[in-house]
Amino acid sequence: MSIAPTKPEDVAKAFADAWNRHDAHGLADLFTEDANFVNVVGMWWKNRNEIEGAHRATHDTIFRNSRLEGRVSSVVALAADIASVHYTWTLTGASAPDGSRAGPREGILLLIVQNGQPAWRIKVAQNTDIVPGMIAPPGAAKP
Repeated sequence: MSIAPTKPEDVAKAFADAWNRHDAHGLADLFTEDANFVNVVGMWWKNRNEIEGAHRATHDTIFRNSRLEGRVSSVVALAADIASVHYTWTLTGASAPDGSRAGPREGILLLIVQNGQPAWRIKVAQNTDIVPGMIAPPGAAKP
């Protein structure tokens, strides 16, 4: 890890920085050894090595020219050394599986981070694509 995250929100920013460097090892180093990560299509990686391998494979192919931009939208303290971080993102420059240029995507990355002294690290991650035009059905929010 190049700069150890000293606040929960720093972890999300470091994730995007490692993504944009296409640095699978640096990205994986943001996670605890036994972290869990579910990606936008439901693939579930259950440790740092799996997370690194999956990101190395995709950054060598479909995400080779991608750029991840976003912002920390929410930080919620869950305990003294645990927090949730929502990072809303836009991804550009990716390729489709057939090699054609993919359009931009938007999503929300949820990170559960823990302070592992001296740095915050990701224990659990869940990534979600935002599907354009989708809204809750009328009345869904009513009790």
